[in-house]
Amino acid sequence: MKLITDRNWTWRPEQWKLLLSLGPGLGAFDHGTILGTALSTPYPEAQAISGVLVGTWAERRGVATALMSNILDIRESAVSVLYATPAGEPMYAKLGFHPVGATSEFHGVFTGTPAGVTRPVTAADLPAIRALDHEVSGYSRDGFWDFAPSQYSLHTAEFEGGLGLIGTRELANGPAVGPLIAPTAADACAMISDVVAGRGSFRVDTVDADVAAFLKDNGFEMRYGCAVMVHGAKTLPGDRSRYFAPASLALG
Repeated sequence: MKLITDRNWTWRPEQWKLLLSLGPGLGAFDHGTILGTALSTPYPEAQAISGVLVGTWAERRGVATALMSNILDIRESAVSVLYATPAGEPMYAKLGFHPVGATSEFHGVFTGTPAGVTRPVTAADLPAIRALDHEVSGYSRDGFWDFAPSQYSLHTAEFEGGLGLIGTRELANGPAVGPLIAPTAADACAMISDVVAGRGSFRVDTVDADVAAFLKDNGFEMRYGCAVMVHGAKTLPGDRSRYFAPASLALG
């Protein structure tokens, strides 16, 4: 949390604990003083890398590069996926990552009206929801689905083109949307309207231009952008044409 405060991140202690329960984390230390961190969330198909964080007191010492090299060595032949800030992208490129897309972070209070297409997920829905997430994200993430119902408010919808899923979760700076899976961008926008209408300020990370335009038209503004980067493969796994917002940037 000292690193979080130093870099003005918004992670909470609960997020560190959750990610460390799902996979290994590495720290760089100098005589007991932490210099930086890097985390891996392993799936059979890939590892999602997150928490790459170096204190201002340890800049320009090669700490981030050393941590990343060690994270990549944990699963040497595996595909690795991460979301890179503009500042971090050059370092990841030197390590062999390449961009395969971009996500934009939107914040705002929704000014539209709900579409009325979603309903809360029940226990009976979970097998189909797990299968949908595997098909679309490309990850077999049983660990995520073991805790997701208790950490996320989950809703589903049935469309002509198939099943939709949307979740919301609480972050340190307010609620956020994700994961968001839908047959089309229009369906995704309808689901967003249902879970954010009348509920104050929300954050939405999306890779889709149509969803981004919908958010801009309904009270949201873009604040940040990240490159989606891959190591060890040409592109992301799964059917990303239906994956409109990740479960979180940390989880791929």
